[in-house]
Amino acid sequence: MNFFEYQDRARRNSVLLVGLFTLAVILLVGLTTLAAAVAVSLSRGQVFSPADIEQVLGWQTVIAIALAIVAIVVLGSLYKLHQLSAGGSAVAESLGGRKLNIAPQNACERRALNVVEEMAIASGTPVPDVYLIEEDAINAFAAGYHPTDAVIGLTRGCVEKLSRDELQGVVAHEFSHILNGDMRLNIRIVGLLNGILVIGLLGFWLVRGIYPTSRGNRGRIALFGLGATLVIVGYSGTFLGNLIKSALSRQREFLADASAVQFTRDNSGIASALKKIGGSSTGSTLINGKAAEFSHLFFASSLKRSLFNLFSTHPSLADRISRLDPGWNGLYPNSSAGSAASSTQTPAPSQAQLSGTVQSTSFQVALEAVDNSIANPSKQQVQYGRQLLQSIPAGIQQAAHDPFAARALIYHLLLHKDTVEQQAQRQLLKKIAHPAVVREMQKLEPQLQALPNTTRLALLDLCVPALRALVPQQYQVFKRNLIKLLHSDGKIEIWEWALYRVLVHALEDTPDLQRHSSKKGASTDAVRFLLAAIAHSGNNQYLPAKRAYEQGLKALALEVTPLPSNKDINLSRLDKAIAIAGQMKPLEKPALLKAMVRTLNHNGVIKAEEIELLRAVADSLDCPIPPLLSTDPGSTSPRSISP
Repeated sequence: MNFFEYQDRARRNSVLLVGLFTLAVILLVGLTTLAAAVAVSLSRGQVFSPADIEQVLGWQTVIAIALAIVAIVVLGSLYKLHQLSAGGSAVAESLGGRKLNIAPQNACERRALNVVEEMAIASGTPVPDVYLIEEDAINAFAAGYHPTDAVIGLTRGCVEKLSRDELQGVVAHEFSHILNGDMRLNIRIVGLLNGILVIGLLGFWLVRGIYPTSRGNRGRIALFGLGATLVIVGYSGTFLGNLIKSALSRQREFLADASAVQFTRDNSGIASALKKIGGSSTGSTLINGKAAEFSHLFFASSLKRSLFNLFSTHPSLADRISRLDPGWNGLYPNSSAGSAASSTQTPAPSQAQLSGTVQSTSFQVALEAVDNSIANPSKQQVQYGRQLLQSIPAGIQQAAHDPFAARALIYHLLLHKDTVEQQAQRQLLKKIAHPAVVREMQKLEPQLQALPNTTRLALLDLCVPALRALVPQQYQVFKRNLIKLLHSDGKIEIWEWALYRVLVHALEDTPDLQRHSSKKGASTDAVRFLLAAIAHSGNNQYLPAKRAYEQGLKALALEVTPLPSNKDINLSRLDKAIAIAGQMKPLEKPALLKAMVRTLNHNGVIKAEEIELLRAVADSLDCPIPPLLSTDPGSTSPRSISP
């Protein structure tokens, strides 16, 4: 199962989830109606029979009960989902998390942040916000609606008690949840369960506040009875909801374990982490009161196992370890002492190791990347992510983690290659950007210019968490400056736009619905425009661009139409096209990406810079492609394809 099939399965699971919870609500309505009919029959001194419900209550009352239950569930769910509308950060902060990206406080926290950054670079995604949860238990979670608003939470025990390889296995497990579309389903489960739970809480408040002590106060007695009924109904619904949550979650944990092994090509790290949980006095159980609400998000069970593990959201540790390590003897190590310091450090690679000598890639390699590399980075790509991060000078890394200085890095990434146009951009920045940001850019430029061009996407992704910390006014000024920078030469280079789009896509959680279109054929028009933009990107002359464009159209079996002029490729139309294409169904996206590959390959060669362009556009379509690498024969050191 590849990335697109996982995404499609996640969409179908969302429909299944809604269906199961709808069934649970119908059962609650039936139970409430039955309880009300019994109460009315008893108050009249009649013998109750289920067949007499309509005579006892009347259809109007039955409908009123159904509407009331549905309204309570819907309003309770919407309220919780509104609380979590900020995505993963809302979950992390509700658990008391502290963000690490900007200011890790010690070596263990920096190491944890580096592991997450390496995995993000390897998978081709923006670096997620990383939160530290002050718990001694060994646990972690991923939360969010999209990869762009995802966070990874790590407990203090996870950061300090696990070795680097073990931590990498845990982080790879959480990245699989981010990449495979599990997170949105997990948050929806929280919202739907809260809606059902509200019924029980409402009944509890009624029971607690009303005491039927007066024989003559039948109204108080009735309200007390109503409250008791709602308690029974609500917690019966919660029972059903937790069963559904557990059933949907357990199998996905096995899949995430398998994905983590695929990422690292090593089952020992994640298996050892699970063994340490079993041998630790604190295990994976959290003391935070919110742990139950978000139990299905965690790496391992955050609650004590009970009731024959009926409500367990995770398979047992023994089952997971046995699948990862069939030769396991069943014994858990004593992991009370921390082992973070035992990890080894890889020496920083030279620029030659990173840049390599490959100047282009083949058509088949690019197609293979679309089919099998998305959400499935290889061990070499994970190693490359670590090497690339270590190769970046400390000053640039520090700037990428600082909201103020990160803007300087982005401005530099958007500078034009042409010396004359670049000079015009620099003069523009002196007028519109903060003077200190311009000075910071000038200070960092010698180090930035020494890095290969293939680090551009990685540097941009590293800056994302810091840029998320900008206040709204700062971000709007920054965004306006980027747009002015793109328009400075009177035309839009597709590469400049791609970098800009990747950044905005990562920073703006709410999609631009105004750019979507329900017009018939809008998706096809968007696809044609994107192929035209890519065709023009590598060709200054019309005829080669026309041939490239037609290759892409033929790959999609679309009618060959005239190539739009290069002058028609503007920022607004590009943004609209990518927004519409982003709404395509998961199983429709690989055909578009392959058509882009054919467009780039029209002259028989795909340059490294064109592959980076493909990766940038794919990222904006929520299809992150890992960096393409070549391996020198006789060596295990990955090398990036460089222009």
